[in-house]
Amino acid sequence: MKNFKTSEFKSVERRYLSYIFFLFGLSIMSLAPRTPDLKANLAVNNGTFGTLLSTASIGSIVMLLIGGQIVHRIGAKRAMQIGSTVVAITYIVLAHTKSSFTFVIANILSGAAVSIYHIASSGHTLHRQDQVGKIIIPKLHGAWGIGAMASSAIAFLVAANVSIAWHITTLMVVVWVLTIYVIKVLEPSYSPKPSGDDTYRLTSLKQFKFKVNWFLSIGFFCATIIEYTVADWATLFGKEVMGMAQSTSALNYLIFLLGLIIGRFSIGWALKHGSEQFWIKFAGVFGGGGFILLLLLSTTLLETNKSLAYALNFLGFLIAGLGTSFLAPIFFSIAGRLADGKNSLAVAQLSFINAILIFNSKFILAWIVQVSSITVALIIAGVLMVLLLHFGKIGSKKRI
Repeated sequence: MKNFKTSEFKSVERRYLSYIFFLFGLSIMSLAPRTPDLKANLAVNNGTFGTLLSTASIGSIVMLLIGGQIVHRIGAKRAMQIGSTVVAITYIVLAHTKSSFTFVIANILSGAAVSIYHIASSGHTLHRQDQVGKIIIPKLHGAWGIGAMASSAIAFLVAANVSIAWHITTLMVVVWVLTIYVIKVLEPSYSPKPSGDDTYRLTSLKQFKFKVNWFLSIGFFCATIIEYTVADWATLFGKEVMGMAQSTSALNYLIFLLGLIIGRFSIGWALKHGSEQFWIKFAGVFGGGGFILLLLLSTTLLETNKSLAYALNFLGFLIAGLGTSFLAPIFFSIAGRLADGKNSLAVAQLSFINAILIFNSKFILAWIVQVSSITVALIIAGVLMVLLLHFGKIGSKKRI
């Protein structure tokens, strides 16, 4: 990138920005397919395990409040370097520890690290997007999804024969080295004086005015809760409820991510053929309702026809992924529009409220799992998604 110009967006920059998001997805979703191993290491019940997983939201919430100021002071490059380093260290600790206390501390730090990396990478991308006058972000979200799916694919291949400690340690070291290299390659594209530009602070404590649009925020929560719930429980559902082998159970999350990727790469096409309002409501019925129906059918048929039950189970997770895939970009667009184009602040506020709602819901669902079953928790997430039939009216009725 020796001939780099801020007014141009060359293919080499697009490629390396895609690597940034791909590696991010590859790293932060690496533990989701191996939740049975994490639970076994900690030797706790489902309720306690779900509660421990939810603590990552604490770090995320704190960082969503102060992360913008930090990135603004130290710059996107340094923030991504710090974020990727802390993610690597904490994930290695999470994969090795048998102590619940150590798990909680590492998990809170990992949540904070993931958020500051997200703030820095998204803020930098928004900055470049405005500089070059091109829409960049949607395909980068697709690259993140491919990274997350690749992480699940790796888990599927190695889970039966490689311990979680070796798997995560090796993956984190490799991803960290590659991430630091890619950040370095992109160096000419970073703002030389981050303190001189207030526009691209993705979050800032001073910027939050807490004029919450609750209709939008609750709608966004209903649109995203299934993604978080599936990440926590899909693999355990496969193993404990469906009786799948360790490696096969990882396919639940892998297939969910496949649906997520297909949907995110199709959002442009979708909005040409239907309005925001149509797709939000359709996603609620198709994604949430379809997921519930297929989950119930798969568990019902498990004793009589295991092969069909497994097939319906996988189809359910694929439909859930497709349904939720394009909802976050749509809701962020709506938030920016309602905030008079202040996209960064709108995304930050919406993400902050959602982080609080997700934290509480994860805790509640963990103990629902404990007193009932994983199936019930997944169905509740599906029911919340069906509520988009009501919240969908916040979207535009016009096609792009």
